Amino acid sequence: MKPNRHPLASGPGHRTPQTRLLLDERDALLVEAAARFYPGLYDRDVARRLHSALLRYRTSGWRRDCSEATCPPRIAGRLDGLLWAVLKVRDTTPPSERTIRRALSLTPIRGPAFGM
Repeated sequence: MKPNRHPLASGPGHRTPQTRLLLDERDALLVEAAARFYPGLYDRDVARRLHSALLRYRTSGWRRDCSEATCPPRIAGRLDGLLWAVLKVRDTTPPSERTIRRALSLTPIRGPAFGM
């Protein structure tokens, strides 16, 4: 019989608190990008666009910008600036469309049908 583990326990098969904090920060940046650059779109459309933008930026501009300690001035305030922050938090394979949709679904209801 398996022992009952608390959902916040760490160990084999569980994410560490540090990893959970990094993923939460990444998700918050994705939500901010969706709100600033894709207002009024459904989560599925936003996730598709953010995912393709992340893939494009990671294979092009990120190669030049990854060593920067702060966001480069040429991309600050643009979508690429937020994508830089997402990759700086966790430089792994960009999250899938499904992961991005999951992060966006944790925010209040948005989309054209809801007047936002």
